[in-house]
Amino acid sequence: MSMWKGEPVDGPAFYELLCADDTFCAQLGRAVLAAGRLESALKRHITENEKNFDLTRATLGKLVTVAGQRNFLSRMIPALEMLRDQRNYLTHNVHALLSGLIEETILEGSNLLDSDVHTYTERAWQLSENLNDLAEIVEAELMKLSDAEDRPIG
Repeated sequence: MSMWKGEPVDGPAFYELLCADDTFCAQLGRAVLAAGRLESALKRHITENEKNFDLTRATLGKLVTVAGQRNFLSRMIPALEMLRDQRNYLTHNVHALLSGLIEETILEGSNLLDSDVHTYTERAWQLSENLNDLAEIVEAELMKLSDAEDRPIG
């Protein structure tokens, strides 16, 4: 049974609804974990190609930049950049959006209904799925590199 009534709610009250919603918080947590998985896969891929790279403290944004500059995973760069931006927005800008400090871009921040918690939850779920899918692709590319190194020459 849904606790949402489809009633209008302002940004700060909507933020409180998000914080109180276990499903949204779980999906946001899954997105954060999936971003960490993608970061790890990118770190492994970059250091496999350039051994002297210290990426211990590198963020997803830095990893995407390095991959782009070094032409690693070049076909994936647009997807990596899009997911980086979506992850950053969802994890760093929701409060600012709902407080009116930034303009709406990826998520709605005005004319909200209490039931829009479901929309935010769906966005967090989709982000998690996309991050995990891209992490799997990067991991598969890394396996191809490892397999190529293990093959005898000649």
